[in-house]
Amino acid sequence: MKYLLAKGLGTKQKKADAISEEDEEILWSSGVFGQSNSTTLQYTVFYYACKMFGLRGRDEHRNLQCSQFELGEDGKGKYIRFIGRNNKTFNGGLGPRCMYNIFETYLNILGNDGCFYRKPLALVGNTIRYGKQPLGVNKLEGLMKEMCQKAGLTGNYTNHSGKRTCATALYKAGLDEQTIMDRTGHRSSAVRAYKSKTDEIEQKVSSVLNPPSIDTVSVTHNKLEV
Repeated sequence: MKYLLAKGLGTKQKKADAISEEDEEILWSSGVFGQSNSTTLQYTVFYYACKMFGLRGRDEHRNLQCSQFELGEDGKGKYIRFIGRNNKTFNGGLGPRCMYNIFETYLNILGNDGCFYRKPLALVGNTIRYGKQPLGVNKLEGLMKEMCQKAGLTGNYTNHSGKRTCATALYKAGLDEQTIMDRTGHRSSAVRAYKSKTDEIEQKVSSVLNPPSIDTVSVTHNKLEV
């Protein structure tokens, strides 16, 4: 039975859904993402750690340390580097959705040291706080599902959705498979399992396979006459 199940026989795997651009906008507009309190800030950091760096849903998050997210304009940070715009009107601000600012705020609150995910505490005035204890394993494993439910999203959202979102976004942008593997950390063609078809891709496939349109036939005919 174990052998057959491993081969995919007699079972139907339920894959985690990727989060679309529309869903991501709902997470922002509903207030689930942002910096209004310790929970929303942690949701935001967790999601974009998944999406931007293709982190796995459990082990890589559980073992994260603040030192792995060093920030700096000199490019010495392991993950995040800020590159300013070279124009007169740029004053260093990229708005409330600037990932550099969000991660910098989060790291400064944590003191730039120790475990990356800690228990959120209630606001004191307008001050966001986190406890010294790491976020529980079960809590961490259900973080993606929790934030999606709060935003009213429907689908099978798990922490694995973050990695799938990363691969799907890169795939949709037309990046090659090796580039996607470099970001997600895959060492084999297993990354293909994270690719999701989109309506845009389906329409493009249909367009390519459709018979020639009448306009195309007329142009070809005119060329032959000439």
